[in-house]
Amino acid sequence: MKSVFTSSPPCQSSPQGAATPPAVLPLLRVTHTRAHDADEHAQNLSQWDQRYDQLSSGNFEGCVTELWLPHTQVFVERANRQLRQTCAAWPESVWFGIPAAEDGQMAMGSRQLSSNSVCIRDGGAEFDLMTAPDFDLYGVVVNRAAFAQYVEANARQDLERLLRQRDVVALAPLHKANLCASLAGILTDATACGEEAPADLQGRIFSLMLRILEQKQGDTATPRRSQLTRQQTVTRIRAYLLENPAQPPSIPDLCERLHVSRRALQNCVEEVTGLSPLAFMRSVRLNAVRRELREDRGEPISSIAYAWGFSHLSQFARDYRQLFGELPSESRHHSAF
Repeated sequence: MKSVFTSSPPCQSSPQGAATPPAVLPLLRVTHTRAHDADEHAQNLSQWDQRYDQLSSGNFEGCVTELWLPHTQVFVERANRQLRQTCAAWPESVWFGIPAAEDGQMAMGSRQLSSNSVCIRDGGAEFDLMTAPDFDLYGVVVNRAAFAQYVEANARQDLERLLRQRDVVALAPLHKANLCASLAGILTDATACGEEAPADLQGRIFSLMLRILEQKQGDTATPRRSQLTRQQTVTRIRAYLLENPAQPPSIPDLCERLHVSRRALQNCVEEVTGLSPLAFMRSVRLNAVRRELREDRGEPISSIAYAWGFSHLSQFARDYRQLFGELPSESRHHSAF
């Protein structure tokens, strides 16, 4: 479901796997989208290159409200299930990610996020984000050159210097609350104004982002080596599963391949994903099956399941329904709508 109003031609969505800067930047565009599938939800955020795996069980519900201005994309993303997101914002930009959760159940790469964290990443650079089971996430993506000009003109500072080693910033609790309220207000104002964007809308957004970079409470501590190792291990497991779909490894095989003990593997995967190694590997393969079912190339469900290492179809159907809240045949049916 999508509603759009725009005062100039909308941005063209980039093909999957090739995020690019918007070819046409609208004076104002606001969209509201809803999704019942994690990957569909990922694609509803325009100009991003990303793929989502659903990790927690149940029917997925997600929505995105998105604002485009000539130099900025602002959005709020909501979903009711825990996701592992692999993302990259459009090149030549800077992304600010502001989780609205109070409990700090999210992580970016190997960095656990507190309830007052703000993430900062260069556009075009891929990163992993582990969400809370039920989350709201505000995002602001600014054109790097335009924002640099604003920072120079209004703060007499160099953007590159401010960004250096600032991948996560910890705000004071009141500042974090005010920031989320301000972004919600900007989205409300833009939705209400129709084609006449408030003249100060762009400046309000740049000012909020500059305040983040000027904070003295920057969380610039380097993640511990153990955190990096655990994140890299989970990434290697996922990559191996996707490269060898028909032959998912056993736990002993995985321990031998990764040169870790069974206990170390268990602790590593549980800390990063909240799941046991077997449950995480199963979720990766089930998400892969779901993507193929929703593409609906006419291949039998049993063939897709076998291709992803599910040899017992009745157990596969039960696992699939437990994770996604519907049978594989229902996913294929929904893909037609």
